[in-house]
Amino acid sequence: MSIRKRHIGAACVGASLLGLAFAPSAQAYPIKLYDYTWQSHINNGSEGFQSRRWEDSEYSEVLFGKCVGGSSVTVQMRMDVNNAPDKGYDKKTFTACYKPDWSQGEWYNLPNTSDNSSEYYFQLTDIGGASSVDVTTVAVDTTACDDIC
Repeated sequence: MSIRKRHIGAACVGASLLGLAFAPSAQAYPIKLYDYTWQSHINNGSEGFQSRRWEDSEYSEVLFGKCVGGSSVTVQMRMDVNNAPDKGYDKKTFTACYKPDWSQGEWYNLPNTSDNSSEYYFQLTDIGGASSVDVTTVAVDTTACDDIC
């Protein structure tokens, strides 16, 4: 390797580290359950479990607090479509709720359900290492701008 390539490589590494040193830290906003549209819990939820339904437009957030059973739980946002197969959206794998923390999944650019008489729900699609999960706190929010709008 030439000396020039080594100097360029060292300069790139140095610039990357310098950028990290001055990068703004991520600020997690505090969880305020009163900001959420509804709250519930899950007892003995297995793969295929479906939440209650809600109307929405563009944004939904699902929050899990204190999970017991397995090591992760995968959640998929779904639209309950009348007289047709339900539509599935991205899956999110929650692991932080197994620690003293919250797991949070957000879905953006969802179709407005009031336009088509449909409703959203989430479905448990995988429970890592167990046949069921208990979730002490489940919260759903349909407003993307809590506290900042």
